[in-house]
Amino acid sequence: MEKAKVILIDDNPSVLRLNGEFLERSDYEVELFTSGTPALEAIEKGGVDLVLLDLNMPDMDGFAVCKKIREMYSLEELPVIFLTCREEFAVVEEAFKVGASDYVSKMTPVEILLQRVNVHVQLLRAMREIRLISLTDPLTKCYNRRHAMFTLREGIAREKRYGTSFSLVYLDMNGLKKINDSAGHLSGDSLLCRFVESLRSVLRSSDMLFRMGGDEFMALLPDTDLEGAVVCAHRMECAAKSACPECGEFPFAFGTVHSKEENSTADEMLLVADERMYRCKERMKRLGAPCRD
Repeated sequence: MEKAKVILIDDNPSVLRLNGEFLERSDYEVELFTSGTPALEAIEKGGVDLVLLDLNMPDMDGFAVCKKIREMYSLEELPVIFLTCREEFAVVEEAFKVGASDYVSKMTPVEILLQRVNVHVQLLRAMREIRLISLTDPLTKCYNRRHAMFTLREGIAREKRYGTSFSLVYLDMNGLKKINDSAGHLSGDSLLCRFVESLRSVLRSSDMLFRMGGDEFMALLPDTDLEGAVVCAHRMECAAKSACPECGEFPFAFGTVHSKEENSTADEMLLVADERMYRCKERMKRLGAPCRD
């Protein structure tokens, strides 16, 4: 299992060094900071599993740092443990009000601190696993329709705020029903998994693939215009044709749509993509020709 990453923030270099070395010996990846501002920049980049935070620091106290962290990540997404000498009731209470996950005295033995860190990291990983299960299709490991709708709405909101854009490819796989009827659902499931892997093989790491239900899928392509989405669809088509000969000459019908078209909601984008996919399917049936858009 990959090492969990812990960020330590304390203006006392000796405390940083001692705790950092102990956690490293306990198989954690550790990054040290003597003030809040550079630590927040590192936290914002992601990949952090836990933050150990001092209270009294010169540029920004622990309360302010914790508030900033909670603007980026919820309690479930990133645990923050205050590690400080101050143990007054009002101080502890304020720490939890600003978003602390735990509060540990610097007088606590490092072995006990380690156990607290272990518990929070284990809980975090369990929450991530539960979240992943809730957002993915169990067979193909694609994201599911629920996450697709959330991601589309998020992308539309981000476009309105930052001017970013994206395209999507909505596609309907061919041949699945025939395989299910003739060879059984286990064969159909195997075909589905091979089909998905073929699509993933040509998608970028920033692209996202969703199973919308049955044999329908959606690829979401950030920073891609409509022409680029069509190119991507044809690449997926070639990959699926090679990996899944059972799907025939045309492994899927597809429709593309760009976020800057006149589609103000996620539902409208999907409706346009679905209509274009239907036209593609009709073209295949009538002319035996591939989709062009």
